[in-house]
Amino acid sequence: MRPPTFPHSHRLAAAIFAAAFLFGHPAIADGAGPLAAAPIPIAAPAINLPRLDGTPFSLTDRKGKFTLINFWALWCAPCRTEMPALARLKTQMAGRELEIVAVNLGDKPDAVARFLKQVDVGELTIAMDRQSAVGRAWHVQALPATFLVGPDGTITHAAVGAREWAAEKVLRWFEKQLAKAAP
Repeated sequence: MRPPTFPHSHRLAAAIFAAAFLFGHPAIADGAGPLAAAPIPIAAPAINLPRLDGTPFSLTDRKGKFTLINFWALWCAPCRTEMPALARLKTQMAGRELEIVAVNLGDKPDAVARFLKQVDVGELTIAMDRQSAVGRAWHVQALPATFLVGPDGTITHAAVGAREWAAEKVLRWFEKQLAKAAP
């Protein structure tokens, strides 16, 4: 007898559930990474959103490169706290094949702009999901939620909850992930 098959959206939800609840602790144990490996390869849902500055962002344009997608909102205190660390990670990983994109769910651009004037996020890419449609497509049910999309367009790792993205262990973990995928 064959195991049941599930639509793509159910596989994605299952992977997020596993990452969030089985491996969601924010501490990084020795040898562990800041994100849990996805239990099965899952194609990343499309992201086609405006950046805060109005220019378009498309995940499809990132094919062949790693992209760290972080979903956040202004009402989420842990999200606000981790934003500078995401920006520092982006600075530390400059020149490597990793883009970091913070996708805001549901906030008005002027409110996000005011927040970003108070917090140093450097050149962090901010995409605006005003209707939270992309968040729903990714089955985001808790914030912050973070996903690593590999060069092949599949979600390789996921985490729910804030992380110290600028920690030395995290930087080494990302360097290892990028090195594994190097040709």
